[in-house]
Amino acid sequence: MIVNPQLFNYRLIIGTLVIAIVVLGSYSLSNYKSLRSHQEFVEQETLLVQNELNEMIKSYDEIKIDNNAVELELENTKAELEAALESLLTSKLDVTLITKYKNQVIALKREQSRLLARVTLVQEKNTSLQDELSSVSEKLNSQNNQLLTLEEENKNLSLTINKMVSLSAINVSAIALNNLNTRADIKTSRIDRLDNIEVCLTLLSNQFTPVGNKNIYVQIVGPDNQLVAERGHVNFNDTSLSYSGMTVVNNNYSNIDVCTKINVPSKKSMKEGTYNVIVFQDNLRIGNTELELN
Repeated sequence: MIVNPQLFNYRLIIGTLVIAIVVLGSYSLSNYKSLRSHQEFVEQETLLVQNELNEMIKSYDEIKIDNNAVELELENTKAELEAALESLLTSKLDVTLITKYKNQVIALKREQSRLLARVTLVQEKNTSLQDELSSVSEKLNSQNNQLLTLEEENKNLSLTINKMVSLSAINVSAIALNNLNTRADIKTSRIDRLDNIEVCLTLLSNQFTPVGNKNIYVQIVGPDNQLVAERGHVNFNDTSLSYSGMTVVNNNYSNIDVCTKINVPSKKSMKEGTYNVIVFQDNLRIGNTELELN
C-alpha cells in the first residue's frame, strides 16, 4: 500500500485544528458561564445592599425626637446613608466594591443601633420629665385652688366683719321735689317738673360700730338701669362705686336721722317708671327704697 505523505500531513493538521477548536470552544463556553454567573452575583449583591440602604434611610425618616444634639447625629448618619446609596448607584461595581459597600452598611447599622438606643433613652427621660412636670403642674393647680378658696373665704369674712361694724339704714324714703316756689319745695311725681330728689333715712349703730365720721352714698338708678345725676365715683380696693349723692354723718352710738337733697340738673334722658334708690356706707349696701316717676 502506498501512502501519500502530503495527504497524511494534511489530515494530521486538520485533526489538530479540530481538537484545538473543540478545546477553545469548550473553554470559551466555560468562561462565558463563569462571567455570567459572576455578573449575576454582583447584580444580586448590589440590589441587596441598595434595599438595605433604602430601608435604613426610611427608618431615619420615621424617628421623631425633641433633642437637638441627637437630632443632628441622626441627620449626619442619614446623610452618610444617602451618600453611600448615591455612590452605589453611580459606580461600576465588582466584587471588591460590593464587599466594601457591605462592610460600610454593617458599620452604619452599628451606628444606627447606637443612635436608636440613645433615642430610646432620651425619649424615656422626656417621658419621665413630662410625668414630673404634670405632677408639679397638678400640685400648683391644687395650691392655686387652695389660695383662691382662702381668698374667697377672706372676702366673705371681711364682708361679714364689715356688716358687723357698719351702720344699718331703716325708714328709707325718697321724694321728687319742685323748687319753683321760693318759700317751700313742692312734692311732685312728674319728671318734667322735678328739680331735686330728697332721700331720708334713719341710721342705726350697734356695739361693734366704731365712733366717728361715716361716708354715706346714695345711688338713684332709673328703669333703663342708668345712674341719675352722677356726681362721681369712689374706689374701694378692687371695687368702685358711682353715686348720685353723698353725705358725711358722725356716729356716736345713737340713731341718726339723715336727709340729703340731690339736685337733678338734666331730665332729658329720664324715663317714666320705677327708680331704685340705694344707700351705701362706703361700699356696703345698707338700705334701699323705690320712687315712681312719670
